[in-house]
Order: sequence, then C-alpha cells, then structure tokens
Amino acid sequence: MVSLFSALADTTRLGIVLFLYKNGSATVQDISKSLSKSQSLISHHLACLKNCGVVSYRREGRFIYYSLNGVGIREIVNIALKHVADYGRSILACEVIKGEEPT
Repeated sequence: MVSLFSALADTTRLGIVLFLYKNGSATVQDISKSLSKSQSLISHHLACLKNCGVVSYRREGRFIYYSLNGVGIREIVNIALKHVADYGRSILACEVIKGEEPT
C-alpha cells in the first residue's frame, strides 16, 4: 500500500490521475497540454502509474489512450476527494505532514 500511495503522492502523477478522473481517457499529448508539462515527463509518470495498476491504456491507430484502471481506482479517488473536502483544513494543519514536505 505504501508504494500505491507513494505513486499517488507525486504532484504530477496525482495531476494525471485527477485529469483522467475528470476526462475519462486521454492521450499523452492531451495530458501534457492540460498540465503544462513535457510529453516525455508525462510518459515517464504514466509508466509508473501503469506499473502500479492505476492506469490502463488502449491503442487506437497511432494513438494510445490512457484511463483510470477500473472502478476501484475511481472509487479511491472519489473517496479521497470527499475526505479532503471534509478534512482539508486538518490535513493542511498536520505538523507531521508539514515536516515531511520537500524543501
């Protein structure tokens, strides 16, 4: 579980997951444009998310479309969004998390 949550803890990977959560499926180019990140960086992070079972892909002609891997991942994201909405202030005030943030 640590590795799964670590995969989701990176801001770029979380951005990808949230983009796919909202949009269903997208190409590397779509995600790259939306997040204002290079296509190579997005591809690198998608490889991690794919290896962790968070995203899946399908090929259509010369394009590869990425999406969240099943209902379970969508439920995790949905639950996390609700939890953050309910406890956002407490999460931001957590001294332990503040101490773990990179400088």
